[in-house]
Amino acid sequence: MKKITDTLSIQVFDSRLMKQYFGERPFAVFDIETTGLSPVYCKVILSGILLIDGTTAQVIQYFADQPDDEKILLEATLQTLSQVDYIITYNGRHFDIPFVEKRAKKHGLVFHPTYNLDLYQVVSSHSPLRQVLPSLKQKSLEQFCGLSDGRDDEISGGESVALYERYMAAHTFDLERRILLHNHDDVIQLYRLLPIIAKTDFHRAMYKQGFLAGDYWIQKTVLHGHDLHVTGLQLTSPIDFISFPTDAKPYTLIMNRASRSFELQIPGQSEVGALYLDALAILGEETIREIEKYPSVVNGYLITQDHGLINYMEINCFLKAFFETICLPKC
Repeated sequence: MKKITDTLSIQVFDSRLMKQYFGERPFAVFDIETTGLSPVYCKVILSGILLIDGTTAQVIQYFADQPDDEKILLEATLQTLSQVDYIITYNGRHFDIPFVEKRAKKHGLVFHPTYNLDLYQVVSSHSPLRQVLPSLKQKSLEQFCGLSDGRDDEISGGESVALYERYMAAHTFDLERRILLHNHDDVIQLYRLLPIIAKTDFHRAMYKQGFLAGDYWIQKTVLHGHDLHVTGLQLTSPIDFISFPTDAKPYTLIMNRASRSFELQIPGQSEVGALYLDALAILGEETIREIEKYPSVVNGYLITQDHGLINYMEINCFLKAFFETICLPKC
């Protein structure tokens, strides 16, 4: 296996939306190249990881230049990704991450789930761009955003597969360069695409995709009847814990150490077409100040839904405040 590292200057993406959900958490932009679409029969032959440090970007690539390199490639990839809190991908939830997970399992490697901000899903499901663009392939989005001049490679992922077959037969420098360049440009361009979130309903996307809050990964949030139901994972020091509703803590919280899972259910009420919950009673006077500035937090109550319209931003911010300040026995 070859490790290729490239360090370059980059214009840092600074966004209030991203900071609202991710703060200063370390992240990586991630992309893989494979010998085909099926993780049952095909291999990972190249992984690209972009890390940001100030105004400097470092692209790390792990390249399988020998037939049996996949295991050590995956080991190196997973080790590097373990150093960040989340990853950014383009269609990674449907392709890159399940592919890596299945190939890692085949080699007996432990794959620890990492929060994945899938920009393709954000754009595809939470913006009008699907109706505007003929295709939502990454290169199409780059062209829409005026970023085409930032890409030097001229091949597709499918062409990369054919090039790799030729490379394994000849091991020429030119073929290796073209394969690496495609992956290299993919991760850099994906980082440069992040401003597209301003054209999406990012709060709805986070409600649907989940997000990080303190030491917790909120995976699914739904309004079930009047109640708010949240499930996810404990990221560090998982515990067994059960809390049933009381006047002081009007919610049900169940945590399972073995599965690292948690389940939160908050009772709501209904009046004049709106659903609401007692945010003040749950968060307390000090913590609720963090969300009182939002229009759907009124007199200590959080309006979760108003005549069928879900207040995604306020719900997300409420949950972040809850999980970032909750103190359980491990504290």
